[in-house]
Amino acid sequence: MFYVSLELYNRIKRRNKDYWYKSLNYEHDSNVDKMGMRVIVGHYVGGNSGGNLSQEVINTNHYSPIEGAGEGGRPVQLLQREIITARDLYSLHSYNILVSDRISINRSLPDMRSESCKEVQYDIENLPTASVIIVFHNEAWSTLMRTVMSVLLRSPAVLLNEIILVDDASDRKYLGKELEDAVANLNNVKILRSQNRTGLVGARLMGARVAVGQVLVFLDAHCEVTQGWIEPLLDRAGSDDVFICPHIDLLSDDTLAYTKSIDAHWGAFSWRLHFRWLMPSSEVMKSKSKNPSKPYPTPAMAGGLFAVRKSLFWRLGGYDEGMVIWGAENLELSWRAWQCGARVEITPCSRVGHIFRRHSPYKYPGGVAKVLNSNLARAATVWMDEWAEFFFKFNPSVAAIRDTQNVADRIEIRKNLQCKNFKWYLENVWPQHFFPTDDRWFGRIRNDKGGCVGVTAGTPGLGGPASAINCGSDLDLDRLVVYTVEGKVMADEGLCLEQGNGRAVWKTCTDSIKQIWQQKGPRLKTIDGLCLTLIPGDSKDGIGDPLTAKRCLNDNRQIWHFERVPWR
Repeated sequence: MFYVSLELYNRIKRRNKDYWYKSLNYEHDSNVDKMGMRVIVGHYVGGNSGGNLSQEVINTNHYSPIEGAGEGGRPVQLLQREIITARDLYSLHSYNILVSDRISINRSLPDMRSESCKEVQYDIENLPTASVIIVFHNEAWSTLMRTVMSVLLRSPAVLLNEIILVDDASDRKYLGKELEDAVANLNNVKILRSQNRTGLVGARLMGARVAVGQVLVFLDAHCEVTQGWIEPLLDRAGSDDVFICPHIDLLSDDTLAYTKSIDAHWGAFSWRLHFRWLMPSSEVMKSKSKNPSKPYPTPAMAGGLFAVRKSLFWRLGGYDEGMVIWGAENLELSWRAWQCGARVEITPCSRVGHIFRRHSPYKYPGGVAKVLNSNLARAATVWMDEWAEFFFKFNPSVAAIRDTQNVADRIEIRKNLQCKNFKWYLENVWPQHFFPTDDRWFGRIRNDKGGCVGVTAGTPGLGGPASAINCGSDLDLDRLVVYTVEGKVMADEGLCLEQGNGRAVWKTCTDSIKQIWQQKGPRLKTIDGLCLTLIPGDSKDGIGDPLTAKRCLNDNRQIWHFERVPWR
């Protein structure tokens, strides 16, 4: 399951109303080398699970489809008088259930594949078979069933061995006998029920243990697959060395419109280990331009939707059963795959729509922070080596519980599989990363007049104008930067300081020479010899004053002090 930050959602949705996902992920692909995105997938906010709604409203299935509503993936608009009701019900699922209940569970969707993908021919008779595993907890009936029906309608019967619905201790009445009756006459659909809340990891393992298909295909319970979605997943997963992810499109949480996203995105993570969608590296983009239908590598998976050969999944240790409810399991699995001899890839020929919720509507035992911190501590301890010390140093609340995590069995798996270290991962899987290393400088770059180089709070994901910021303390991670041997000034989230047209800007890190700042004594110079300069403003300490590149002068606003901060 995925969540996006409320601030980002509202900001972008205002720009483009219902069809905002293209902006959410990337700008137009002609600007691929200049644009990127820092989408927060994993903004961990607990929900209220229905607020003050009556038990009758919460436990009743209100599915009542209207002919033609939402067909072809089109949006469903409510009447003005219905909007208040929709808002009241929104807290139940963090999407518009009033709209969902009006759309047929068998609705049609357009074929979202590119022409090059449509031309790919698969030997269906020789592809491995799939067990599709869908975990749900108090999901809306119409949304869950639409997920199931989309898989049944758009998957060749010879490939679809079974659909396993795993109920993670739901307490909504309509998910009991009413759901069982609905799937009773569907071919190869079964329901497993957990009496206790185990979370995503435990529930998926429950399904995987009884799966009979050769490939495990994991889907969230609020998805809709499109034509030709499963063949490219099974074709690649058949090689037994890869976790393969579909290309994720958007189902609007408001209108349930299906919106196609641009054909290039890359999974990664921030210094605080929040999952991020970034623009792929220049190498990946060059490869895609030569063969746009070919799967491409990604440093990390979002985790909600992927396929893997069953034998590979278990050989690499399945999921970490010590992780509870949800969070960080996608990073742990991604690191383990890459470091232990497998790969993580995205295939652009498998298109699956997904509702990106703004926050979780579910309760987390002990609270969201406790659950997430526990999972992050486990993943970092086992797989990140010295970068775990970096993470723990700047996240003391996670560091405080690291020693309470029993990860001996996971460390044993790493040892037995002879997995590579995290340094290898950064150097070989994600060499474009923005993390500190032993050959990169890390700390504050302070101007002689005051103020430091850093990203201003509220800077959009695609970047923005650069200004001096408050320098903060040695533990203020958001105010520290990396300076690379190539001369790039990198901040968290993959933003680099760039010489703009008149003013310096923060932009997604690329191979552009405009992002090279050569250190010459206390000055930072561009390739064409201009000096990074703090422009005089209204402030007395330089904070908030713009940065630019100007002709080098005897000016203390061009003097920068590099104050190193130990990164571990």
